[in-house]
Amino acid sequence: MSTVVRDLPEDRPENIGYDLVGMGSFFIDPSGAARRVHTKWFWVGPLILFSMLAMIASYFIMPLVQHVLETAPIPAGTDPDRYQRALEMGMTFQRIAMYFAPVTTAAIYLIQTLALFVMSTILTVEAKFRQIFNLVAGCSLISMLATIASLIILKAKGEVSTMAELRPALGLDIFLPDGSNKYLVALLGYFSIFEIWWIVMLVLTFSAAFRVSKGKAVTIAVPLILLSLCFRLLLALRQPA
Repeated sequence: MSTVVRDLPEDRPENIGYDLVGMGSFFIDPSGAARRVHTKWFWVGPLILFSMLAMIASYFIMPLVQHVLETAPIPAGTDPDRYQRALEMGMTFQRIAMYFAPVTTAAIYLIQTLALFVMSTILTVEAKFRQIFNLVAGCSLISMLATIASLIILKAKGEVSTMAELRPALGLDIFLPDGSNKYLVALLGYFSIFEIWWIVMLVLTFSAAFRVSKGKAVTIAVPLILLSLCFRLLLALRQPA
């Protein structure tokens, strides 16, 4: 049986102010957030805000990354001049990528939206792609808080000497000793207060916006959660053992 969206909220004015004020709903108010899901251009505000923060974070972290790479021992058998050129090229690519933050953010939103949309279609929930895109964009504001928390910790820490220090522990990885398996660190690090908060608001807002049970909303969200966890583990591949 299909789940039909009925009796959608009446107060859905199409104006920028309404959408901007509504961004706060995605932190604590699933019902208010659900109303923004059905507006046309809500996603623009979160996309701009998230992209700006991503650019600021990259600008702040790049000197720390460069310092760590320049002070780290050169891998055995590597020509110093070639290593230096590779380092400079890598930092140049990072600077260029910083300005593409809006494109990267939009791509992440699209992938997450597609995962939810496919599951919604399979479970016969009548949710439009644009509506789910609004939902994903709004919930990303919670992830933005995790970035802010990491920046505050790094600022308080001052100088860093390893790549691991550039990734402050925000989840269960805080209980792991130094030198723990990087995949275990990535797995436990996923379960932070921000990720749990994001999952809860995603499920509750989806349930309220599309008139489905919370259990069904959880089922629809599970593939996206697993995709996010797998991405975290894949990032661990790039980290030194």
